[in-house]
Amino acid sequence: MKIILIAVAVVAFIGGGLYLYNSSLPNENVTGQNEETVSENARVMNDEEAPTTGKLKAANFSGTLEEVNTGCFADGECYVVVDGKHITVLRGWSRDTVGTVQGVEGIGDLESHIGAEVEVYVQDLSDGTYTLYGSEGFYVKLK
Repeated sequence: MKIILIAVAVVAFIGGGLYLYNSSLPNENVTGQNEETVSENARVMNDEEAPTTGKLKAANFSGTLEEVNTGCFADGECYVVVDGKHITVLRGWSRDTVGTVQGVEGIGDLESHIGAEVEVYVQDLSDGTYTLYGSEGFYVKLK
């Protein structure tokens, strides 16, 4: 009986090790039927989230920080609202090129500065929203 329990424990230990090893390897990309590249357990980008090619349309303005949302801490979207303008700061699942939040330690620290003046240099998505995605030079800066 002891030998059987030891054998089961050894097999479980080896199986667990193999599982952890395989789960740490990068997933191979698979092309879906809609010509979107997705990997296992990944989110699919909407067309409006797709990376742009060519020249980006940028906007530079200052205003009052009205709202801070830290949804990216839970794989959602972190955004700020400056004078009624929605600015995507970070998406929890994205690995795209993104700008910075300046003047504070992190995005969450912006919450204590609601009502403060900020300067922004962002990509204009031409739909009334803006984003830090597209260039490392984009920023939201606390004045």
